[in-house]
Amino acid sequence: MGKIAYLGRSMMAQFDHTRFACPNCGSTQSTLISRKFFVTSLRRCEVCQLQFRTPTDDRSWNPNFYENEYSQGFTTDMPSEESLAGLIKSNFRGEKNWGYYNDVLTRLGLQPGARIFDFGCSWGYGSYQMLKAGYSIVAFEVATTRRRFAEEKLRVRTVANMEETVNDLKLAGTFDCFFTSHVLEHVPSPSNVFRFADSLLRRHGLFVSFTPNGSQTARQIFPQWDKWWGQVHPNFIDDRFLDHAFRHLPRVVGSSPVGRIEFPSGPVMRRLDQLTGAELFFSARKG
Repeated sequence: MGKIAYLGRSMMAQFDHTRFACPNCGSTQSTLISRKFFVTSLRRCEVCQLQFRTPTDDRSWNPNFYENEYSQGFTTDMPSEESLAGLIKSNFRGEKNWGYYNDVLTRLGLQPGARIFDFGCSWGYGSYQMLKAGYSIVAFEVATTRRRFAEEKLRVRTVANMEETVNDLKLAGTFDCFFTSHVLEHVPSPSNVFRFADSLLRRHGLFVSFTPNGSQTARQIFPQWDKWWGQVHPNFIDDRFLDHAFRHLPRVVGSSPVGRIEFPSGPVMRRLDQLTGAELFFSARKG
């Protein structure tokens, strides 16, 4: 959807009070953080602490948007057979090389053979590289065409429906890690993703996420932070929201590239650095 259509849609939604409730928990209590284009705002929910864009989107639009309209260059553009062969040969050298993420997984204690659920795999470039690193991968992608590309071209095992997946007794409680990279900022309700993770993870399994850094520290450092939320990033994930969402579990937060990763002994959050990077890393350990 173009910017003009997006702004027009946002303007029309000003008259629908339901589009100003928190998409994560439904609360109508929120605090204004920033405004853009006169008709869109970034707000923080006073209940769940999510930073979210208003007016919110109609959830029924989500699958169609990511299948037919969402475009982010390499992230979403499926390569030709020739280009894919070159990417595989070079180990995805450049922007989408997964070496850093695989290194983080290793430092979290995940050894080859560990079962990882990749939530929001796009056309499978990250899932494939985790497979090559020795992990056992199952992945989900909301855009059907990209999910099928991952399965057919990169031999990534995928699932098409998350509700069915979490209720599948062969999958529930069997994963060592629930991994998601630059997805939480897109989904209607991050708490739904956390619920999926809780169902799929075994005891002591790890939830791992990477997102744009929505922390107060990053907002003070990066003048362009206001561009990190909006049309395609309706959520702006930060340490405050994650700390609240996983408050009963041991957890760590830092900004990329993260250094030493060490979980606290109890249900508190350990900050690994000053959160000065543009990408936010977070992990929580299931009890």
